[in-house]
Amino acid sequence: MNYFGKALAVSALAAVTTLAATAANAAIVIKPFGSYQSALNPGETLVTNFNNPLVLAPGFTIGGTYSLRTGTTAQGAAPAFGPLDPADDDHSRYLSVRAGEVAQFTAPYVSRLSFYVGSLDDYNSITFHLKGGGTQTFTGTDLGLVSGAANGNQTAANTNGRFTFWSDTAITGFDLASNSNSFEVSNIGSAVPEPATWAMMIIGFGSVGGMVRSSRRRQVAAFA
Repeated sequence: MNYFGKALAVSALAAVTTLAATAANAAIVIKPFGSYQSALNPGETLVTNFNNPLVLAPGFTIGGTYSLRTGTTAQGAAPAFGPLDPADDDHSRYLSVRAGEVAQFTAPYVSRLSFYVGSLDDYNSITFHLKGGGTQTFTGTDLGLVSGAANGNQTAANTNGRFTFWSDTAITGFDLASNSNSFEVSNIGSAVPEPATWAMMIIGFGSVGGMVRSSRRRQVAAFA
């Protein structure tokens, strides 16, 4: 094989390897933001709305440090379901995670989660725990790139709404944390893919792995 052919083979292998690495590392993606979308997404079930008494869907647990609040105080601002303050505020209980606190949830191998977040700040964060031990963290700044802002505005459409996450690896838990007051969440939804969807995911990643192995074999043969 001439030099050009060998260089092409190396480039092809690098491209496929990058694709595989990207697929492996980007297990979770953020779907389009839903401004003031208090309702769950189609196909989701309610994990919790933090009302009294606190009830979580089967398989979910909550621990760590957090508080459940109503109204707006220095410890948390009620999430806004519309632009009018306080008429459009969440008048029920919501989760408030203050500076240095972490609300820790376990989850029963779900593939989708959505959170209604109020007054998103850049110092908020969500860390997902994945089957196999991996984690993936989204900061408030990351979320703000999707919604349009992360400046803590208590009524704006781009800081109050639903963030939805899809994962190709089962989610076994998630942490809600904040470096300052506060991270407010009104409700959480979840969904598990149909068996056929899981099968397609597995086949897809198997195909990428096969492409990488095949390209490596061709590269070895070419340089032999």
